[in-house]
Amino acid sequence: MKPILKTLGLSLSLFISACAVSPQSVVVEPLINVSGALYGQGRALTITVEDHRANTALGSRGGIYETSSTITLSNNINTALLAAAKAASLQLGFDGSSSATPAHVTLVLEQLTYDTQTHNLIHTINLDANITIITDVNGSNHIGHYRTQRSHKFPRLPDAQKNAEIINEVLSTSLERGFSDISLANFLALN
Repeated sequence: MKPILKTLGLSLSLFISACAVSPQSVVVEPLINVSGALYGQGRALTITVEDHRANTALGSRGGIYETSSTITLSNNINTALLAAAKAASLQLGFDGSSSATPAHVTLVLEQLTYDTQTHNLIHTINLDANITIITDVNGSNHIGHYRTQRSHKFPRLPDAQKNAEIINEVLSTSLERGFSDISLANFLALN
């Protein structure tokens, strides 16, 4: 009888520990690869970044202790977004070599979320990145909103490296859409 109880106890403890999910902290390093016209045309450009997210945690990795299995960022999101935006501006020809009126961009991170749903042992990760790019040239403004949503299915919850990859992908896509926006290029051409 004792071996059966030991086996049952061990099985139960393994089952409970399998349901618990540890928190994760990931590094966000979005990369922007813009293509198309170099609409910067040598104009000087300054960039600021604002984080307007309601919560610094991206969301939960799921499990039975969902409130403690959060996924957070281990680096400064503003610094990472600023580096990506500066790299994109150089790709687009904003280098300060022209006498055109300087432009200012405010990049606002409205939302970056990570949500886990588990059904039939399949984990669905839903990601949402929402940014606003406000461009100002001598008092005239262009405002663009760019949102990217993705869902990924996994048989096991992803590790920190995979989570960083999918989070960076959704954030990079929103940024690329913003900096590749033809209405932004047209606004700058007219101002």
